[in-house]
Amino acid sequence: MRAAKKALGFSVVHFFVGISVAFALTGQWTVALGVALVEPAINAVIIFFHARWEDRRIEPDASDQAMMAA
Repeated sequence: MRAAKKALGFSVVHFFVGISVAFALTGQWTVALGVALVEPAINAVIIFFHARWEDRRIEPDASDQAMMAA
């Protein structure tokens, strides 16, 4: 659940940064909205899986510890 909250919070911030930068570069709201919707959505998925991987790396669960012991 922590990974999902982290990914959601990051994606909200990233959306507003993305739309601002895209609008500054293009001057068009439609292009800026398109860029700002697609790019953070992909990042949110990647960050979710990265956070899960990071959590497992820091605190391995019982099955991971059994595999390490073998």
